[in-house]
Amino acid sequence: MKLTLSRRDFGLAAAQMVVGSMAGGALLGAAPVFAQSPKAVNLGTFGNIDVQNYIRAKGLAAKGLAAKTFGADANVNFVTVRSGSEVISAIAGNSLDMCNVGSSPMVVGYANGVQASLVYIYKNIIDSEALVVQNSANIKKLADLKGKRVGLPFNTSVHFAALAAFKTAGLGVNDVHLINMRADSIASAWTRREIDASYIWVPVIPKLVEDGGTVIFKTGDLNASGLVMFDAFLVRDEFKKKHPDLVLAFLKDFEQIASTFKQNPKEVVATMTKFLGVDEAAVMRSLNTFYPVPAKEQLTGKWLGKPGDKNSAVVKTLQVQAEFLKETSQINALPKDMSALVDSSFVAQLA
Repeated sequence: MKLTLSRRDFGLAAAQMVVGSMAGGALLGAAPVFAQSPKAVNLGTFGNIDVQNYIRAKGLAAKGLAAKTFGADANVNFVTVRSGSEVISAIAGNSLDMCNVGSSPMVVGYANGVQASLVYIYKNIIDSEALVVQNSANIKKLADLKGKRVGLPFNTSVHFAALAAFKTAGLGVNDVHLINMRADSIASAWTRREIDASYIWVPVIPKLVEDGGTVIFKTGDLNASGLVMFDAFLVRDEFKKKHPDLVLAFLKDFEQIASTFKQNPKEVVATMTKFLGVDEAAVMRSLNTFYPVPAKEQLTGKWLGKPGDKNSAVVKTLQVQAEFLKETSQINALPKDMSALVDSSFVAQLA
């Protein structure tokens, strides 16, 4: 059976945060709940080298961005999030309107009643997630991981990708010693040689490679077994219905800036190194693993499909993920219609 899967944070932590936020209101440690002005836009960013931060770095935030994209009377707030579970929690609590996130936390939120829609593919995941092994651990291929210690953040897309990769090598979940670790703690555990390998994303990957590591498997390698990984934009339904023009305006600008990322990397590097205080190599690594998908391509069955399409690759992806989440007790029941999570009407307008 052909499977399609996507990126980041699909687990019990997300489900717990979603349930908690619906019961008592979402709270983000890194982001306040903003008052809703008539045209307030709470736009999420993971605080790294993404299009949202590029907009901020170019001085287009606040009034500048409002005048350019959303209109002079719009109040734009940038909300920094740290995980897919925080995105879902914030959207459930009405403190976030739009953000890129992996489809797995979308499924968790959807299964728990969060009213939001997948409206645009943020990027195709190919080599920004990978399995890195310690050169001293004598691991040359996936099968050599048997009995080894692999550090990764549980309930994430790399967790799922790791299990899928192990399966291609005939390894079961009990054949490998998986250790649940925060992404920001993996590098230090690696340096102390507490783990033999890690399945993780950029910018952690190059740190591990520089410290005696080798990449032996990339998430894009799962394409050979029919798996497609991606991030997408999730939009709060109430905001989408109230301000469809704002959603479309942002996605239009996003698509143009995403092209700039690929066509004019020198300008992006100069902008982001100064804004984030990171070196040029770090920015280039991020740009080199960023693969946007044009709206015209997203409108095909390989991605979102046309409005109402119930058999697109994205819909099938969401269904497969929902089944996996149910099997691993991350959600209590399978949603009846995963296609209801997808709204490709904005992509249709862009295309």
